[in-house]
Amino acid sequence: MCSDRSRSPVPPDAATDFESHRRHLLSVAYRFLGSVSDAEDIVQETYLRWAGADRRAIQDTRAYLSRIAARLCLDQLKSARVRREQYVGPWLPDPIVEAAGFSTWPAPQDKADEVSIALMLALERLSPLERAAFVLHDAFGQSFDEVAVALDRSAATCRQLATRARAHLRADRARFKPSAGDGERFVQAFQNAAQSGDLGGLTRMLAHDAVMHSDSGGKVRAARRLIIGGDRIARFFATLLPKKGAPQAQAFVRINGLPGILTRDAQGVLGTLAFEIHEGVITALYQTRNPDKLRHLPPL
Repeated sequence: MCSDRSRSPVPPDAATDFESHRRHLLSVAYRFLGSVSDAEDIVQETYLRWAGADRRAIQDTRAYLSRIAARLCLDQLKSARVRREQYVGPWLPDPIVEAAGFSTWPAPQDKADEVSIALMLALERLSPLERAAFVLHDAFGQSFDEVAVALDRSAATCRQLATRARAHLRADRARFKPSAGDGERFVQAFQNAAQSGDLGGLTRMLAHDAVMHSDSGGKVRAARRLIIGGDRIARFFATLLPKKGAPQAQAFVRINGLPGILTRDAQGVLGTLAFEIHEGVITALYQTRNPDKLRHLPPL
């Protein structure tokens, strides 16, 4: 996404005012698109439009910028849906990683910014307008009058859109999040069992109906279909990791609020693996190996 306006000088006061809202806008755009690079492009275009606006007539800067970003995101969603239809293998949102000493953009700091992978996948199943109404109202607290302006719909219509979105999302909300300490211990135990080929240990840690999502975009080796069933996932890890050997480097992290691990293998390929845990067993795993989705991560 680019604009000829990028060659125009940006008034210093516009830049200062905008920076205080940048993180909020990144979070909004990420919830819409699930992509770090696309969200950054949206925020840059929002900045350029803000710089060229008559700011004297703007009463609520954050609401104004959110409206611009939301409209840009709605346009972007149309092309994103086409790309998803052509995507090789399962699609996952770009991982947002936190660990001691570092955090990747945009690091969650409050409830509005906690974006579980399950929720992001559920948002993909909404219509663009349902997604917009939910993100702006439920996630970021805009009134339906404000959402109506952003979406060019009536407030009543936006309320209905948000209601439908909530009904679709209700079953997909994360039910349980272990503490950081419990999560790391669980992930460490899983990693140890996988590296030693302990099939029984892995099976006991997995729900019988667990699901594994692997996102490689067809660019590196990974499962190109969902792996469904705890026994099948256990066999996958018990067979794969002993053959590949231990990672060259690894760090226990939080990925979109879930316990997980960041690894670099012998070929230098980065990967993330997030664990959704409920009542002491793994119900879902989310593996990202597509290098395009990991460029924002720090070197490991």
